[in-house]
Amino acid sequence: MSMTFTGEQAAALSGKGFVRTSSAATSTLDYDEQVCVVVARASVAGYPYYIETDSGDAYSGRVESSGLLPRIATSEAERYTVYWGDEALAKQADRGG
Repeated sequence: MSMTFTGEQAAALSGKGFVRTSSAATSTLDYDEQVCVVVARASVAGYPYYIETDSGDAYSGRVESSGLLPRIATSEAERYTVYWGDEALAKQADRGG
């Protein structure tokens, strides 16, 4: 499964207990966003993820107990896609990681 959200869509979901984002300006990059995964009555710790930006940057790993994924910092507003589970593992293998 994969989901793509604009910043506005992610912000709209923040009160729904599904995805939260936080944005802040940094000294070198204009956009800095971080996804927090929240699942009711379950833990997502250890679940594989793969984040791919429209510009081709990729971030991958396993969800930590906090549910926070790595910060995505860009100089311009940009979309990114988060892949989960087997799809994330396949993306990692395709990229050689």
